[in-house]
Parts: sequence; C-alpha cells; structure tokens
Amino acid sequence: MDTKFMLNMCKLSNSQQSKHITILGAGIAGLVAAYELERMGHTVDIMEGSPRVGGRIWTHRFGNEQDAPYAELGAMRIPSDHQHTLHYVKELGLADKLCKFVTVFEEQNAFMNIEGNIFRMKDAPRLLQERYQGIFTDTRYNEKTRLFAAWLKTIVNTISPGNLRESLDADLKSHLMDELERLDLEPYFSEDGETIDLNSFIKDHPSFRARCSKALDMFLSDIIVETSHDLLQIKGGMDQIIQRLVASINSPIICNLQVVAMRVRDGYTEIDYLSNGEKHTRRCDYVLCTIPFSVMRKMELEGFDERKLDSIHNTIYCPATKVAFHTQSAFWEKQGIKGGASFSGEGVRQSYYPSVKFNPKSGSVMLASYTIGDDADRMGNMSSSERHHYVKNIVSKVHPELQSNGMVADVASIAWGNYKWSAGGCTVHWSDDMSDESNHTISYLEAARPQNTLFFAGEHCSKYPAWLQGSIESALEAIYDIVSHKHSTVTATKFCLIGTVHGKTTQTNQNRGLAQVA
Repeated sequence: MDTKFMLNMCKLSNSQQSKHITILGAGIAGLVAAYELERMGHTVDIMEGSPRVGGRIWTHRFGNEQDAPYAELGAMRIPSDHQHTLHYVKELGLADKLCKFVTVFEEQNAFMNIEGNIFRMKDAPRLLQERYQGIFTDTRYNEKTRLFAAWLKTIVNTISPGNLRESLDADLKSHLMDELERLDLEPYFSEDGETIDLNSFIKDHPSFRARCSKALDMFLSDIIVETSHDLLQIKGGMDQIIQRLVASINSPIICNLQVVAMRVRDGYTEIDYLSNGEKHTRRCDYVLCTIPFSVMRKMELEGFDERKLDSIHNTIYCPATKVAFHTQSAFWEKQGIKGGASFSGEGVRQSYYPSVKFNPKSGSVMLASYTIGDDADRMGNMSSSERHHYVKNIVSKVHPELQSNGMVADVASIAWGNYKWSAGGCTVHWSDDMSDESNHTISYLEAARPQNTLFFAGEHCSKYPAWLQGSIESALEAIYDIVSHKHSTVTATKFCLIGTVHGKTTQTNQNRGLAQVA
C-alpha cells in the first residue's frame, strides 16, 4: 500500500476526534473501511441488506469438509500489480496461500469450439484461418497479418460481449487489417508460431488501440489483464479474505437490513430500512454507502444534487453469469489439461479448469461457463435448471464425459445481473456511451463524490471497475475524506435494530452504534 497515503491516514487518526460511521454493505469495500476506521479509533456499525457477507466475493463449496472442492461464483483472481488487494491478503495472514491462476489461452491442451469445430489451442494456427473466411483469407495481406488477426478475433470472441465482437469485425474490415499489415508482427508470435503475445503487442503499439472503436479500445485494457500470465488466486477460496476481515472487526455485522430510502440533511443522513418486514428510520452522523448504484436507483433518494442523481441512474453495469459443475473426477487431467480455460463457444463462452488441487475423494470442480454482457443476460433470464441443462449440453460438445452417468454430482450458478443485491456483475468503462477514457475518469470521480455526510465507495467509484483493487482503493479514499471531514456532531437517534449476526437473530438497543453481540 502507498506509504505516503498511510502516513497521512496515521496523522489524521492522531489529530481527529472519534466519529461514528454507519457502513452500508458488507462487501470488501465496507469491510476494509470498517477494519481501518476501527483501527483509527472510530466507531462503526455495518448494515447488510442480504443474508450473507462478502458481496461479489462468493466462494461456493460443494460439501462441508474443510477440503471440499469449491468454485468462485464471484471474484476469482488478483493481478500481481494490484498492491492494495495484496496488502490485505498479506496483512490478514493469507500470503502463503497465494498461488498462480492459470488463465484463458495459457493451457495449450485446452479446447476451442470455433463454429462447431473443436480443436486444441496448440492446433489453432493451422485451423483458425480455415475456419475464418472473408478478410482472414484475403491474399492482399501477408500470412502473419491474417494469422494475427485471426488470433485477435478469437481472443476477443472468447472474452468480450457481443457488441464488442461486432466492433472488432467492423474495424478489421474497414481499416485494422491495413494497420496490422504495416506493423512488424513477428516479435509477437511464440517461437513455434502457435500463439501470440497480445499483451506485449498492445503495450508496444498504442497507435493500434487508437484506431479501434473507443469501446473496443477500452476493453482491450481488460483483455490485457485477463490474459496476463501474472494473475494470482487464494488457495482455499477467495472468501478467506472476507472471513479474516470479519474476524478482525469488533463491531457486529447485521444482515437482512434492506435500505429503502436515503435522505441527505444538513449535518446528518437519514436512512429507512426494512427489518423483518417492518420499516425503521435511523439518523446517522456519517454514512459510507458501498451499495451498487444499480440497487440504489430503486430507493427513495432525497437531498441529492442533480449531478449525483445522474451518476446513480446512468452508471452502466454489465451482467455476468457463472455456472459451476461439481464433477466426480478431474477427467480433463487425462487430456493434459492442468488449468486455464477452454472456449466452449455458443452462449457459454469460457469454461475454466481449477489450477489448484482438490482431494480426489471429493471430486473436482469445473467453472463450466463464465459469461458477460448479452450472453450473461440470456442465461440469466433462464431458470436455474434450464441454465444448468443448457450449459451441460454445450460444454459436452467439448467434453462428452459430462454426459456420463453421475459425472456431474452437483451444480451451482449465479446470474449477477438478476441478483437482488447487486443487479449487475460490475460497472464498465468500455460501453459505446463512453466516447473516451476521460469520460470514464469523470464518471468514477462523480460516483465517489460525497453528498454532505454521505460518502461512497465500491468498484463503481474507482478507476479499477470489476476488480477488488477498485473496491479497496475507493474505500481507503472514502475513509480519508470521512476522517478529515469537519462538521457539528449530531447525536444519532436512539433506535432498535433487529437483524442477523452470523446466522443468529439479535436485537440491540442503539445510542452510539451496534452493541457487541457475544
């Protein structure tokens, strides 16, 4: 973590009076904020609308055993340069569990399903140009240009939503093939010519990105991260960071408290929330809201300025859907696959294999489908059983073993776009509505801008949308602003909260926050 930032935080904590902060949301942004505010001597209480903590970190375990196989239905990887995230992983005693995450295109034995033709990634160079027609077979361009373009199309098709796949096709036909033709592509092919290093190419040739459609240009930044060879994961499940944060926070976290209204007043914020179907009102000195704007826009909001309301109602969220299979065995290992992902095609897109070992007696787990955008919407609108059947049928074209009797022991899935407590997988900066990168900067700064004593944090308030890094960084910036803020103290109204703390119903009389529950 930035040393200067922490020194400033320490100076503030030594010079400021203790404050009372109500934190809305028990995802990683809210928990990091609570953890740091308590360490600085402030009082916090945490209200969570859903029945669980963790937000969009959600590790699903197929069994109650300590070594039960698991799937990450939410956040599943950490870029090695995301220092805020790694700081907390290490501070919470999880550094020894960090290990490599093998991502898409890293495992050469994984499969690709291109227009119904299934082949290994290592065989892609020979087959890609046979499958892609039109511009990819145009002999006006040399073979390296056509092969590089075919790889680029495959990478974008594997990761991106439909509108960006269409953008690339249009850009290649109109001018990008000419741009590739004039560049020296040889350094970006592997020694055997089987793969390309898109990360290095994009970094070395900003002019290429500049000639892409703006939405595609911005999405290429995400592709560089997602296809990096330096991604990490926490062995044993990403939710361990949530568990360690919860254990380190003194104040209880009250679940099942749905916020339905926020009113910004002069010197305080008023909140209406539902508990056991009954509506309650609370008056708060300070509020840190980490609730996604996609959920906030359904609330009654009063006292917000027009710019803030515009940000809340127009921040764009991308849907994401994941489907995980608990399998009887790691059958893919017999095919030489030790991690990474296959491109299963159609509406399923990426199928990930675990790059950590599970107890063979408990079977294994395949993240059979990970989709965003229009593909995620289509699957999200299916019932759970329809979704699971659909994914199994498509992935079985690549892995017929899934149709074997008893091979799929259990299934878990989440459609984040339809999930009540997020109404989206993450915010995006590569929408067609974002004409340039500066618009994204304006958008996240506006999302983070406070309203009197109501402050905001979360991935939507950061320059790292969709990543834990963004949630954490925005939380640190928000607590700095809260601690340095000066206003006359308003005593919170005495009230009674009924909610769930770690699975138990509790009732706590309030005067200065949530009392510690044994």
